[in-house]
Amino acid sequence: MRLPPLRHWLVGLVLSLALVWGAGALLLDSVQPVALDPALGRYVPQPGTTFHTRGEGFAVSTAGEHGMRGLPGGALPQGAKVVFWGDSFVEGLQVDDQDRMAQVFTQLASQAGLPVMGVGIGTGGDTLIDCIVKAPDYARVLTPVRLNVFVLGRISDVLPDNPRPCRANFFSTPAPHIEQADCPPSELSLRLAPALARLELGGLFHAYLRLRALAPRLSLGPVELQAMTTGAVPSADHDSAWDFLLDQARRSAGNQLLFLYLPMRPLPQNGAVSLSDPEGGTAQAFAAACARHKIPFLNLGPALTAHYQATGRFPRGFFNTPPGSGHLNEVGHRLVAQTLVQHLQEHPDALLAR
Repeated sequence: MRLPPLRHWLVGLVLSLALVWGAGALLLDSVQPVALDPALGRYVPQPGTTFHTRGEGFAVSTAGEHGMRGLPGGALPQGAKVVFWGDSFVEGLQVDDQDRMAQVFTQLASQAGLPVMGVGIGTGGDTLIDCIVKAPDYARVLTPVRLNVFVLGRISDVLPDNPRPCRANFFSTPAPHIEQADCPPSELSLRLAPALARLELGGLFHAYLRLRALAPRLSLGPVELQAMTTGAVPSADHDSAWDFLLDQARRSAGNQLLFLYLPMRPLPQNGAVSLSDPEGGTAQAFAAACARHKIPFLNLGPALTAHYQATGRFPRGFFNTPPGSGHLNEVGHRLVAQTLVQHLQEHPDALLAR
C-alpha cells in the first residue's frame, strides 16, 4: 500500500486546523483579557475588549471604563447611580449589553421619572462577600451612588463557613469575620490572553483549561472523592453571624443598600414546573435579619412566578440550554429591573442622599 504524498498530509492538517479554529470561534466563548485598573487596585476586564458568549445564550459584550459592561459609549456616567452588585447573574454575559438588568433599569427609571441610571458590577464566581469587600474600592469612581443593590443569585451566599479558594470568605467562628484570599492572574495569562482573544483562539484556551484541570493517576484501585457541600442549614446560631454580615454590608455601602434575591424558580422538574423555592426557609430567615437592621430585602420569586403563569415564559434558559435553568435571559433581567423600579416608586426615600 502506497502512502499519500507528504503534501497531502500537510494540506489535510492545515484544513483540519482551520476547521477547528472556525468551530471554536463560532461556537465557544471567547477569551476575556484582564488588566490592572490603577484607580481600583483590582484586575478587571480590559476596557475596549469584546467578549462573545456561545455556550449559554449567544451574546456580545464590550468592557468599558473600569471593566464595567453595558456603559453607554464605554464611559461611566457621571450622574446619580443605582449600582447592581453580584456574580454572573449581574455580569449577564449570556445576553447583549442593552438587555442587562442595569441597562434596562436605566430605561425604565427614565420612563418613571426617577433621576438615576443603572450600573452593573458583576463577576462570575463572586459571592456576596466578594461584593461587600470590593464595594469600597469602587466607591470613589462611582460617586454619586444613590443605592447599592446586592443581587443574590443563590441564598447560600449569606451562609457562613463555606470557604472557596481565591475568594473573600465569611466565617462564624471563633467570632464572625471575613477573610480575603485573592488570586491574581499569572503573568503568562496576562501576556497571552490579548493575543488569544484577538486571534479568536478560544478553542486553544479551553483545551488548555481542560488539560490543566486533569489529575493524572497511575495507580490502580478506588479513589476517595470529597463530597460537595450545598451550605449549612439555617439556625438561630446564624443570627449573630448575620448581624455581623449586615453591619459589614452597611459599612461597605452606607445606608443606601438593598438585597434582591433570585430564587431558582419556576423550574421544570419531573415532567412538571415547580414554583416552590427549596431555599425559601433560608431566604425568609435572612429577610427577617435584614428587617431587624432596617435593610430592604426583595424576593423576586413572586414576580418570576406571576410572569410565568401569565405568559408561559421562563426567566432563565436559552435556545441552547435546558428550559428554565441556568442564568437569567432577557425576560429575567427585565423582571429584575421592573421589580426594583416598582420598589423605588413605592419608596422614594430609598434614593435620598444620606
